[in-house]
Amino acid sequence: MVAFARCFSFRLTLWLLGLAFTTAAAAQSFTVTHAKVSLIAEKNSLQAGQITWVGVLFDLEKGWHIYWVNSGDSGERPKIQWQLPPGFQAKEIRWPTPVRLGAGTVIDYGYEGLVLLPVPIQVPADYKAGKPVMLSADIRYLICREVCIPAKTQASLAIPPTSAGSQAEDSELFRSTFENSPKAWPTGWKAQVSDNGGFFLLSLDTGASEPKATFFPLEEEQIDNSAAQSVAPYPRGMVIKLKKSDQLLKPISALKGVVVFGAGRAFEVTAPVSGKK
Repeated sequence: MVAFARCFSFRLTLWLLGLAFTTAAAAQSFTVTHAKVSLIAEKNSLQAGQITWVGVLFDLEKGWHIYWVNSGDSGERPKIQWQLPPGFQAKEIRWPTPVRLGAGTVIDYGYEGLVLLPVPIQVPADYKAGKPVMLSADIRYLICREVCIPAKTQASLAIPPTSAGSQAEDSELFRSTFENSPKAWPTGWKAQVSDNGGFFLLSLDTGASEPKATFFPLEEEQIDNSAAQSVAPYPRGMVIKLKKSDQLLKPISALKGVVVFGAGRAFEVTAPVSGKK
C-alpha cells in the first residue's frame, strides 16, 4: 500500500509540475517541448496492397526522455492519432528496445536522444499512383527530465506519386531502428518462469551460456522495476531473478516482455508461469 501511495504521489507530482510549466510557457507565448518531432518514410513511393513504413521521429534535447509501451514507475507512452486517406490503415507501433531510466526507487523504461517509432501503414489494394499521398498524425507524448511536460504536436508527410520503390533519405534510420528492435523469440529456445513466492525465476534456454541480460516487462505492476535483476548463467542459458511488484495482487499465467542480452540481441519473450501462485 505504501508503494502504491508513493508511485501515485510521484506521478501526480510530475503531472502537476508539467501542467504548471506548460501554463507558464503559454503565458509567455511560446511552448517548450525539448524535442523536434516529425514524420518520415522508409521509401519514397507506395505499392498497392503492400505495407509501407512511416515513423514518428523524436529528436530529444540532451537529458530529456520519452517512454516505452510500458513506461515503468511513472510516465506515459506516446500516442498517435492518424489522419489517412480512405483505405489506408495504420497498425501498431513497432517499439524499439528501451533503456532503463532513473535511479533509486523509481525506474522508468524509455528513450533518449534520436528515437524513431516505426508504424506499418497498409496501402489499399486499389491504390493507384497519381497525386502525392498526404499522411498526418496528432502526436501526444510526455517528455521528462526533472519535471514532466505533457506535449502535443501535429505532423504531416507527403509521399510522391511514383512507383519506383526508391529508398528515402531516412531509410538508414529505419534500418538501424529495426536492427536494434526486439526480434521474435527464436525457434528452439525455451523460456519458463517459476513462482518463488516474492520472486519470479525466469529461466532462458538459448543453447549457450548467457553472462548478462536485462528483462523489460510488457505489463505494468508485475515486477518491481527498481529492484536489482540478478543473473545466474548456466551452460545452456541463464536464470534471471525478478522481484515481484507489491501491486501484483493476482496470479499471472505468463510473464511477457523483452529480454536484452546485449547490443542488437533483444528478443520478445512469453514465459509460462508455474509453481506457487
